[in-house]
Amino acid sequence: MTNAPPVQLGSVKLLPTGQGSGMLGLPGDFTPPSRFVRAVAFSQSVLKPKTGDDAILEAFHILNQFDIPKGAAREPEKDAHGNILADYTIWTSANDLKAKRFYFRTYENSQIRMVDLMKMNLDAKDITKISMKGAESIRSLSP
Repeated sequence: MTNAPPVQLGSVKLLPTGQGSGMLGLPGDFTPPSRFVRAVAFSQSVLKPKTGDDAILEAFHILNQFDIPKGAAREPEKDAHGNILADYTIWTSANDLKAKRFYFRTYENSQIRMVDLMKMNLDAKDITKISMKGAESIRSLSP
């Protein structure tokens, strides 16, 4: 969304407080309705991607806005066993329907991974399982 225009109040010109003022007032909590409103606003306002890969990266940038970190959304009381009841984003996915690819990342590993469904045996008699497990690899760029 484009930034809000300045507002003239008599002799005073009020400028927006910075980039992103076009989204001012959107709900920012973790409830499903608020996340849905933001998802629609972001998905409708981004620049149109040029390629399928660009579209996947844009989709993940949009989906990043809705990640719930562990502990950020939790019940005020522990359960009967003393456990903290908390919700968090376990995994996030996007699909390229044209290329028939499934992309995902997990809470433990933010690297986007892909399964090319056209390289899978679509006539297989058995179910193929692909593990989503794996720890984040942090690469040092220090000399």
